[in-house]
Amino acid sequence: MAVSFTINGQLYHVTPNDVPIETSLNSFIRNHLHLTGTKFMCLEGSCGACTVHVAGIHPVNREPTSFAVNSCLMPIYSCHGMDITTIEGIESKSKFNSIPRRLARFSGTQCGVCSPGMVMNMYGLLDSTKGQITMDEIEKSFAGNICRCTGYRPIMDAMKSFAVDACSALLEKCKDIENLGDKCSSDKKCGVICPKTTDKKSIHLFFENDKEWHKIYSVLEVFEILTNIGCKPYCFVAGSTAREVYSDKEGPKVFIDIKSIEELRSYWMGSELIIGANVSLTELINILNEAAGSEKKFKYCEQIGNHTAMIGHKLMRNVGTVAGNLSMKNTQRGFTSDLHVILEAVRASITISNLIATAELILFVPHSFLG
Repeated sequence: MAVSFTINGQLYHVTPNDVPIETSLNSFIRNHLHLTGTKFMCLEGSCGACTVHVAGIHPVNREPTSFAVNSCLMPIYSCHGMDITTIEGIESKSKFNSIPRRLARFSGTQCGVCSPGMVMNMYGLLDSTKGQITMDEIEKSFAGNICRCTGYRPIMDAMKSFAVDACSALLEKCKDIENLGDKCSSDKKCGVICPKTTDKKSIHLFFENDKEWHKIYSVLEVFEILTNIGCKPYCFVAGSTAREVYSDKEGPKVFIDIKSIEELRSYWMGSELIIGANVSLTELINILNEAAGSEKKFKYCEQIGNHTAMIGHKLMRNVGTVAGNLSMKNTQRGFTSDLHVILEAVRASITISNLIATAELILFVPHSFLG
């Protein structure tokens, strides 16, 4: 039994015999594949030098989804079913492969340590929005990418030249650079391990020191695992954004990857807005904006969405979840959770499932708020 994923189009199967359970995607890319363009820096998701692009299938709508992530935070065993692109693989793709050349054209590089992360973040933005992104959205999306020597002006100018509303001064500098490649056509392989080739079969891996990794697809499986492991310390794996900042000194023995559980990634809009606990903060913002535009009683959701957009940075919001943020506040009282504060303000409630009432999902339920 193994987890399977692709990196730059190459399929990999990873088992406990290959790498330890704590191995990050960044370590696997650099130390095992020797793709050193992806940098190894802060290890806390703060600098963006380790950014890579991830594509996969959304567990709810079954549609292709993609985004940029901090590879230093993502566990390698959490990459099952993903198609990962590093800076080395960008040239082989027909879409958006002119980003590195445009960055150089605008004199946006100096020591070059941050450059791969800058390029991959932009690649993720263009891919996830199908190229329909504004200069303002681009600027707000680079809060998680730090440059220590070049200065941000030439970097931002290069990236903003890809915007749909790019000004003429920026476009003038791009005249001698090839245009962005077209999106790959439907007859080309996109590299994503799709549901037709990857079924929803749970994965259970055993490691040294009595450690386990579970990849599951239903809430019921969560309780089955918790029943079977007894008193062994465990942790749920979703965004892993607090992996190094708030690390457990003793460390869990059982890792439960729950990010593909459909029930926890869904949302429902009716008399109330009900949002699954595993919805990412980026998805949460989109859901809140959709709700605000649907009915007057949900108009307040627009302000919640605006505030959520200021939590962390884009790379973290792409994978960090609602439940993960609130759980961190619960276990680490010194953690400043803006999400906790704004949910308190709108009198949100939380439904927590248990072994008896397995039909009740772990949900965040913001009620209508008037006044």
